Amino acid sequence: MKASTLAGHSNPIYAVIAHPFEPLLYTAGNDKGIVEWNSDTKIHQRIFNQIQHTVYCLEIIPENNLLIAGCNDGNICFFDLSSTQLLGKLNAGSAVFSLKFVSQKKELIASTDRGTILIIDPIEKKNIHQFQSGIQKVRSFTIHQQKNLLVSVSNDEMIRIYHLDDYSFINEFHGHEVGIGSVTFSNNGKYLLSGGRDAHLKVWDVNSWECKQDFAAHLFAIYKIVYHPTQPYFATASRDKSIKIWRAEDWSLFKNLSIDKAKEGHRLSVNDICWTANGEHLLSVGDDKMLKIWDFEDVS
Repeated sequence: MKASTLAGHSNPIYAVIAHPFEPLLYTAGNDKGIVEWNSDTKIHQRIFNQIQHTVYCLEIIPENNLLIAGCNDGNICFFDLSSTQLLGKLNAGSAVFSLKFVSQKKELIASTDRGTILIIDPIEKKNIHQFQSGIQKVRSFTIHQQKNLLVSVSNDEMIRIYHLDDYSFINEFHGHEVGIGSVTFSNNGKYLLSGGRDAHLKVWDVNSWECKQDFAAHLFAIYKIVYHPTQPYFATASRDKSIKIWRAEDWSLFKNLSIDKAKEGHRLSVNDICWTANGEHLLSVGDDKMLKIWDFEDVS
C-alpha cells in the first residue's frame, strides 16, 4: 500500500476523521487547533483555531454542518463546518476521549477519563443525560443499532453493555488485562472486537458474549479498530508504531504497515485511523506529527 505523508502539525496528532460526503478530512491533537485537508489535492485548507487545549477526538454531524471536538480540559467544542466559527462549548467535567453521533436518536454520546458517559443534544449543546461506566477512562464505545446496544470499554478491564434506547445497564464482563483501548462491532453485526492495552485482539460472539478468538495482534496497546465500509477487511492501530489490516472472515493478517514493512509507515505511536467514506483510502495519524493517506485501492 502506498501512502502520501502530509506534514502540517507541530505536535502529536490524536484524532482524524473523514467527511462522509466531501473529499475533506480533519486532524487534531496537541496543536490546540483542527486542520482541514483536501484528500484529493493533499493540502490543508483551513484551521479551526478557537481551541485552547489538546483535542483527543472528533465527530462530524453533516446534516447539521457541525464539526465537534473533545478536549483534554473536558470541553466539547461545536464548530460550524462552513465558517469555522465556534458555536458553543459544553464541559463534560474531565477529558473527553470519544464522540459518536447516533443519527436515529439525534444524540451525541461522549465518554471521559473518569468513566462518565454523556448524552448530549448537539443542537442545543446541552447535556440531557449521563451515567457511569466504571470510574476509569472510557477510551472507546460502539453502537449496534440493530440490536439496540451501546458497548463501552474501560481502563478497569471491563466491557459493559447497555440498552441504546434508555442507556440502562444490561451486562458486564472482563475483557483484557491492564485495560481496553478500542471496541467496535463487525460490519455483519455478529461480532464485537476489542483491542487491549495488553496488545491482544479479542473477538466476541454478540449473541452469547463468548470469546471466539484471542491473539496478540500487536506488540503494544491497540488504540483503534475500524472496519472497511464495503470490503471484508478491518484495520488496527497501535502504540507499537504499526497499522495492520486483517481479513474480516477469519481475522487473519492481510497487511502489516509498520515502518520496517512499509517505508511510509509511522515512526512513533499510531494514535488514530479511519477509512474514507468510499473506502479508497485509510487515514492515519500519530505521535510523529504526520498524517498519512494510504491508497487501499492499490491492494489486490
